[in-house]
Amino acid sequence: MKTSWIPNDQKALTVASVCGTTRPLHGLACLVLAHENAGQIALLVRWLERQGARCYVHVDLRAADTRTELAALVSPGSRVLSAEESHRVEWGGFAMIGATLALMRAAVREAPDARAMVLLSGTHLPIREAAAIGVQLLDGREHIDLAFAAAEPADHMSLRRFWYLSLPGREERRPFLRWVNSNTWRLGRRDLASGLRGMTPMVGSQWWCLSAACVRHILAFLEANAWYERFFRYASIPDETFFHTLVGASRFAANRAPSPLYQMKTGYSPCVLTVADLPAAVASGMPFARKFDTRVDADAVRMALEMADGHCPAWIAERDAPAHKGREREVVRDARHGLPRRVGDHREACRGT
Repeated sequence: MKTSWIPNDQKALTVASVCGTTRPLHGLACLVLAHENAGQIALLVRWLERQGARCYVHVDLRAADTRTELAALVSPGSRVLSAEESHRVEWGGFAMIGATLALMRAAVREAPDARAMVLLSGTHLPIREAAAIGVQLLDGREHIDLAFAAAEPADHMSLRRFWYLSLPGREERRPFLRWVNSNTWRLGRRDLASGLRGMTPMVGSQWWCLSAACVRHILAFLEANAWYERFFRYASIPDETFFHTLVGASRFAANRAPSPLYQMKTGYSPCVLTVADLPAAVASGMPFARKFDTRVDADAVRMALEMADGHCPAWIAERDAPAHKGREREVVRDARHGLPRRVGDHREACRGT
């Protein structure tokens, strides 16, 4: 699908003007992990900038063209990490942690007034107005999902992620890799008590928003404890365990809120959100949603940004109108269970990242 609604000039990166001088996201540093679709990444970054946020973008080392294009689209207020600072990211690999740490360290150095840091992907978009996002994320809490890893069942929250070594990459596309990772149990379980030095294994969503104090605590701990990174270097999908175990072992764990993201997943892969999915996303109350893609549904991208700029779609106006209170409950209930769509659209939208 062509994205003809996005012109190439710089004005196109503004979906709606910000009224007055209010900058509700001042104090928020946005750490963006990206690898393709520079035009859409720039839409996200410029919207965040207009609301007062500082943005730091890591582009996969292999995506040199995306890095060059994005650097030309974003304003000088944002920083796209150089190739020398970038990592070659494989799905489920430790390089994702390296890329995230590079963004965290850049933000700590260059944004000393930041109060919180939110981790986003290039496919995130805001689905609430900036003032509401600021109230939600700049509240001093750690917005991160933390759950205890358990022995059973053998799913994404399993201790198997900690016990057994794993090589990065998408196993459904590489049969030999799948065979290797399915047989590493033969090497035996790692001793987690000694390997993690008393820390409790925790799991959760990759996407979080942490206070600046918590981020500094993490970086200081890693500087003094090189063993921690070594333990996770060949763990399975460490972006969903590395930071979570650290936060869970700290004093910051006592003041938490849920991960600030709405997404629909099939297995480990997020589905691309369409216009039909936006009611459920908004009903979630989360500040951001993913995965958006202008090449699959450009109208969904446009509508999400319009909502974030305060332009209320008809279905939201109807839901919130006093004359439709009964219907409001119906709309929210339907949104929680998802809206029907054509089977072909669903298959296209559920492609992996």
